[in-house]
Amino acid sequence: MLRRFNAYMADDRGFTLIELMVVVIILGVLAAVAIPLYTDYIKNARTSEGIARLGAVMTASKAYHQRYNKWPKLASDAGYYADFSATKHFSYKIDSGGGGTGAFSLKATGLDVDGMKGVDITMTCASVSAEGVITVSGI
Repeated sequence: MLRRFNAYMADDRGFTLIELMVVVIILGVLAAVAIPLYTDYIKNARTSEGIARLGAVMTASKAYHQRYNKWPKLASDAGYYADFSATKHFSYKIDSGGGGTGAFSLKATGLDVDGMKGVDITMTCASVSAEGVITVSGI
C-alpha cells in the first residue's frame, strides 16, 4: 500500500512556490522594459502622422507658389487647397514666410491627447524647388 502511495505522489508533481516566484519576477522585468519601449513606438507613429500631413500641405503650398509666385499667407487664400483641420493629435498652421517668396515654414503642434502635448513638428522649405526640412522637438 505504501508503494502505491509513493508511486501516486511521484506522478503528482507541480511547481514549487520558488519556481512560481521566479517566473513572476521575470515577467515583471520584461514588462518594465517593454512598456516604455511600446509607448515610445506609439509616440513615433503619431509623429509620423503629423509629418505626412505637413508633407501634403507643403505640396499644396508649392503648387500655390508655382501659380501665384508667392507663398500662401492664410489657409483660406483663394486657390490654396490645403487641409489645415486639426487631427486627433495635432493642429496645423503656417508658421512663417506666408505671402512672401523666400523661405516658407509649416508647423504641427501636438495636442494634449495621448501624451503628444509639447511635441512640435516644423517643415521648412528654403525655396519652391527645395526639399522640405523637418524638425521634430518634444519627443
